Amino acid sequence: MILAATGDGSGAGLGLVLGDWLVIAAYLGATLWISLFFRRRAALSGTEFFLAGRSLPWWVAGTSMVATTFSSDTPLQVTRMVRDGGVGENWWWWSLAAGHAAGIFLFASMWRRSRMVTDVGLIEFRYDGRSARVLRVVEGAYEGLLVGSCVIAGISIGLGKVLAVMLGLAPGAAWTIPLGAASIDLPITTTIVVAVALFTVLTSLLGGLHGVAWSDVVQFAIAMLGAGWLAFAVAGSFGGLGPMIDAASVHVRDPERAFGVLPDSSFSGAMQFTIATWFFVAWWARAPGHGAVAQRILAARDERQGVLALLWFAVAQYAIRPWPWILVAIGSLAVLPPGTIDAEAAYPTMIDRFCGPGLKGLLVAAMLAAFMSTLDTHLNLSGAYLINDVIGPMRRRGNSGGLPAEERLDADAREPQLARRDVRLGRLLMLPVVLGVLVIASGFDDILAIYKFLAVVMSGSAVVLILRWYWWRVNAWSEVAAIVGSLAIGWHVTSLDSIAIVPGRPDEHFGTRLALTLGFSTALALAVTWLTSPTSPEVLDRFYRRVRPSGPGWRAVAARCPEVARGGGLGRPLLLAASVTIGIWLLVVGGGTILLARVDGGASAAGVPGERWWGLGLLVAAVPCLWLPLREIRRGRGVV
Repeated sequence: MILAATGDGSGAGLGLVLGDWLVIAAYLGATLWISLFFRRRAALSGTEFFLAGRSLPWWVAGTSMVATTFSSDTPLQVTRMVRDGGVGENWWWWSLAAGHAAGIFLFASMWRRSRMVTDVGLIEFRYDGRSARVLRVVEGAYEGLLVGSCVIAGISIGLGKVLAVMLGLAPGAAWTIPLGAASIDLPITTTIVVAVALFTVLTSLLGGLHGVAWSDVVQFAIAMLGAGWLAFAVAGSFGGLGPMIDAASVHVRDPERAFGVLPDSSFSGAMQFTIATWFFVAWWARAPGHGAVAQRILAARDERQGVLALLWFAVAQYAIRPWPWILVAIGSLAVLPPGTIDAEAAYPTMIDRFCGPGLKGLLVAAMLAAFMSTLDTHLNLSGAYLINDVIGPMRRRGNSGGLPAEERLDADAREPQLARRDVRLGRLLMLPVVLGVLVIASGFDDILAIYKFLAVVMSGSAVVLILRWYWWRVNAWSEVAAIVGSLAIGWHVTSLDSIAIVPGRPDEHFGTRLALTLGFSTALALAVTWLTSPTSPEVLDRFYRRVRPSGPGWRAVAARCPEVARGGGLGRPLLLAASVTIGIWLLVVGGGTILLARVDGGASAAGVPGERWWGLGLLVAAVPCLWLPLREIRRGRGVV
């Protein structure tokens, strides 16, 4: 039951009881059952294991994308941003909707037509020579080990903070295991996180992407149900959203800005520049698609299913998913004033204070679901990178029948023994990722810092990753230069104290870090492009015939391939992408305005009478912005 609320969160903090543990056990059992259900099918071939046999319907693939990007650390990050910089601080990631909207119309269909196993596999299909092979191996290892481990480290830290609060553990609490005259101290939260991770490894090994994707649907439903229930409990304890916001207003300097939906640009010139990069630059790296998003598109039944999956993901990710966390974060300001608690620990503390037996178990299960949905995806994806893009290019021709690695895994019927070996090896290679997590997680305690570090060091290759689809002249050395430049300058600027993240304040220098990294890396990559030889015509023609890219950047290649029907240009896709972007942002602002406004005519930091009608108008305006692009997709138009 939900504990009687007093507005201060007292009366809870009872820890987990038997009913909570039964709820958690039921969830873990359901996850294991789904993986066992798909174990035989997943073992048939590499395509079945890593791409679910390219059979996912759009709603499963799209929901799986959302679940993968929602982990145990995500509510903690959102809570910290609201507490440190206000609701508008979330535009750091809300702005990325523009990138995914561009991906829907400019990249998703080309990904599906490429028939790759991983996004890294495109390198040897798009480029040629030793440089392409080396780049593919290096980037496969980079994505499969470093990036995957950083993401998993972040979610592991988040789950550890949740468990510490839920179990009422003091900092550094450990189990002492006697070993004769000596003893070993095992940190309790770390031990439990490792145990959950190993359970997730087991389910991922059994079900492959079939089990991962269908489990994600269940995990996402549980996670959102738990988050919504908690928001309802917290707001109800104050008598509604308005009184809750008023109570939180006492603990912030400027309530109108703290609880306003739009970003606050009044801090400094650096913050204004950062906001500009949010809306005009930061999303470039998201547009081409990579990692789990590209994998789900490649696993969709066909092109249209892949496009619809990305559209559903973009709407759910930005307009639906975050609001329960934001409401809880606002409530936490009233119950846990700034300075009294670690900002990232505020969310699990609210769970502990406002949920009674059974409901608390559901919330813990929801956090476990969020953790496992991200972990199993990155384990499967890391295995795919390592087997397909690190080991695959190193194998010589022979038993593969002369097929490139990315096509060999698709040729399961002709190579059943090789396919089974790849599945076994891919399963085995998931384990180094888990070990890498333990190393990386030990060096971080700041979840948000991990993701902002990745956002900066990965931003430098954004322009090249876009141009490789739309300009034939880009070659493997272009990507090498962009990646090396991005890592070098990104690592340097993130280490500078003068533009570092300041705890307790908005990150006003994020735009500076990103712009320096992107500008330097892009200039280096373009210079290298003109100083090195282009990709051979044979490889370019092969890529063009299969992927059929549009735009003026491929005219020279199109002239050599007159049999390939050219697309309708980029004008319509760009307009549709802009329409979806505006539609999603209208949903965000409209929904936030309705939730955070008052209608009783009283003074409130969150708004003035009539704001909810304004918010409703924004929601109505969002409908045609999203419906028209959806109609074009269903008619098979407007997509590159």
